[in-house]
Amino acid sequence: MKNPSETVLKAFLSRCEPEKKRALEGFLPDIERARLEDTPGFAEEIEPQKFANGNLWEKVHWSWFLPTLKTYDETEQKLFLSALTTHAAKNLAKTLMLSSYAQEVTHVAKDYLRKVLIDSLIGPHDRLLPAEYLSKSPLKGLLKLSKNKLTHIIDLLSLYDLSAELRQIVETKILKKIYSLLTEEERTFLKKAMTHKEHMILARMGLDRFDGTEETLRTLLHRRGLARLAAALCGQEPDFIWYVCHQLDIGRGTALFKQCAKDPIPGVTEAIIAQVEELL
Repeated sequence: MKNPSETVLKAFLSRCEPEKKRALEGFLPDIERARLEDTPGFAEEIEPQKFANGNLWEKVHWSWFLPTLKTYDETEQKLFLSALTTHAAKNLAKTLMLSSYAQEVTHVAKDYLRKVLIDSLIGPHDRLLPAEYLSKSPLKGLLKLSKNKLTHIIDLLSLYDLSAELRQIVETKILKKIYSLLTEEERTFLKKAMTHKEHMILARMGLDRFDGTEETLRTLLHRRGLARLAAALCGQEPDFIWYVCHQLDIGRGTALFKQCAKDPIPGVTEAIIAQVEELL
């Protein structure tokens, strides 16, 4: 996997005049210069202003800001909310039990307040690689999805696990109950999933002890869908995983992040990537 920092460094050095480029490279250790030489560049010319994390707060689900906002008093919370989108502010105000939040905030103040929130997630001195400069990946379409659409894909992925589980259930009453709780789209997708060879074998879901409630079924399925998406994300760039996790609410995003490994799972990750591609 390429190192984003080295790729960015190489891209910025390539913008320098040859003499200046050689002079700057002279400050690097020999081993780092050699590694930089072998580092692949970006497919397109970079635009420095895109590295400022300026609009990153728009890509993050509002719930990720809650832990930080809870460290401020009510007056300060209202200032932060006034710097966000109406949708995010309304949801945060409801969760924080603020009766109102609208404040007059200057453009400079808004930029500062947004920066404080983003810095609380990635650190004051860290930078994420802009989404458009991430390496090519068959999963990149995930970054274009809303939270609801991404959640829907997670739910559909879980049906691959359900299909494997249903093969082990012989009691007709349980099978009928499960099918009755699925949507028409889910039943159609499940029928297709039943024809697939399963590549990811997890512990049994316990549907033989299913209590018959939709809430229990949805919880079981959603956990499996998150685990399956995590398996597809294993081996992806850390920045890419960060973007995907932060599109979801903080609960789902944290659960997803904890299951993403540095390296692909042999015989599993590639197969599940294909499943995600099909859904995209």
